[in-house]
Amino acid sequence: MDKNVTEQRKSSTGQLVAKPLGKGKATKFALVEGISLNQRSASLITRLEQRGLKGDALRSAITRDFASKQG
Repeated sequence: MDKNVTEQRKSSTGQLVAKPLGKGKATKFALVEGISLNQRSASLITRLEQRGLKGDALRSAITRDFASKQG
């Protein structure tokens, strides 16, 4: 039985269009790699998401927090 899978490509360049993975799939990838969040990291992400940060803004805030703690 064949599956009908449509590939999404840009009409101008013909390149595949990549979508963000999302939090659920990223968590599954991390578990496969044996990576898990400690309590401090989980609470930081929760706190930043409650502020309404998403995507690049969330990643930048996490990076700033860890850089300020280490340096």
